[in-house]
Amino acid sequence: MNRKPPRQILLAEDSSSQRKLLKALCQQIPNAIIHEAADGTWAFQLSRKIPRLDLVITDLNMPGMDGIELVEQLSRQPHIPSLLLISGHSPDLLANSVRAAQELGFTGIGHLAKPIDDNLFLTEITRLLDLPKDIIDNKSSLPLIDIITGLAHNQFCAFYQPIYDLRQGKAVQIEALARWRHPTMGILGPNQFIGMLEHEGFISLLTHRIVQTSLDLLMRGPETQDLRLSINLSRRLLDDREFLDWLVEQVESRGLAFDRIVLEITETMAFTNFGHTLATLLRLRMRGFELSLDDFGTGHTTLEHIKNLPLTELKFDRILIKDIHQDARSQSIIAGMANIARELGLRMVAEGIDSPQDLDYLCAHHPDIELQGFLLCKPVPAEELAKHIFPSCQSSRRA
Repeated sequence: MNRKPPRQILLAEDSSSQRKLLKALCQQIPNAIIHEAADGTWAFQLSRKIPRLDLVITDLNMPGMDGIELVEQLSRQPHIPSLLLISGHSPDLLANSVRAAQELGFTGIGHLAKPIDDNLFLTEITRLLDLPKDIIDNKSSLPLIDIITGLAHNQFCAFYQPIYDLRQGKAVQIEALARWRHPTMGILGPNQFIGMLEHEGFISLLTHRIVQTSLDLLMRGPETQDLRLSINLSRRLLDDREFLDWLVEQVESRGLAFDRIVLEITETMAFTNFGHTLATLLRLRMRGFELSLDDFGTGHTTLEHIKNLPLTELKFDRILIKDIHQDARSQSIIAGMANIARELGLRMVAEGIDSPQDLDYLCAHHPDIELQGFLLCKPVPAEELAKHIFPSCQSSRRA
C-alpha cells in the first residue's frame, strides 16, 4: 500500500512563545512536518528548499519581511500552497490581506484574529490541508497538446456542487464544474486547463461537452427533475453567437424549460464592452434563460448596473461570507445587498459556506439566501449526486 507523503507546513511567527504554541497545535495533525521561521525572510528562504509546501501559516506583522510581503514572494513560485493569515490588528486589515492574497492567485486561504483559539486554529488548518489539490493549484502547468489529447479521449467531465435552500431542506440548483480525469495525475480541476483553453481559443470544445452531459443529467431521473443547472460562461463564449445559438438548440431538443438553465457571468465580464454584453444578455433572457452575476460584491458593480442588467440571480462572493458570523462589516454589506436584491426580485446565493457558524448566521438572518459550499457538499461526480440532494450539514438553528 502506497503511503501518502507527509504534509509540509511552514509556520512564520516572530513571537517565540506564540510560535511554540502554534507548532504544538500543528503537531496534532497526522503525518505532518512543521518548519519554523521567525520572520518573512527566513520563511521565504525555507519555502524555496521545500519541494512542495502544503500550508503556510504567517503572522502579518513581523520585522523585516512582513507577512504581506512573504505572501507576495510565495505567489511567484510555481506551486502556490494554502495560506493561513493571522494577526492581532484590526479585522479590516486582516480581511483586506485575504483579498490581496486572492488577487495574487491564492485560492486556499484562511484567516484568524489573535488571540488564537486552539480549536478554531486546528479546524482551519485541517480544512486548508484537506482542500482538493485542484482548488489550491492556481497555475496551469500542463501543455495545450496534453489538454487537447484529453478532450479527444473523453477524459473531461463535469462534477456538480449543489446549491441548497435550507427552508426546503434540499438542493434546488447544481453548478456544473469541469474536471479532468487524467490517466496518471488523477482528478484535475479547472485551474489546470481553463486558462490555457481560453487563451488559445479552444474553450468551446470543453464547454460543449460539459453542457451536453449536464443537460442530459437533468433528464436522468426524479432526483434531478426539479433542479436548476448553473453553467459558467467565459467572455469568449458570451461573444460567440454560434455557441449561444447551439446552446438554445441543445435545450430545446431535450424539451427542457429554459428557466432551469442559469448562465453565470462574472462582474468583470458584465462590464467589459457593456453595450454588447447587455444586448447579448437581453437576447438570452428573452429566450427564458436565468442569468446570474457571479462573485458579486468584490468588483465595481453599481446599483445602476444591477438595475440595467436583466439578471435573475446574485451570487455573493465567498470573501464576504467567510466569518460573517463575527465580521460586522461583512454583515452590513450582505444585509444591504440582500435588501436591494429582494426589492429587485433577484434570487440570492451565498458561496463559500465552510463553517457551521457562518451557516447558522445566514440561516438566522437571511433564510431566503440559497447556500453553496464545502460544508454542505463538495463538488461530486454525476453518479454520486443523488446522495447529496439533501445537505450533509444542517444549521443548528433549524427546528
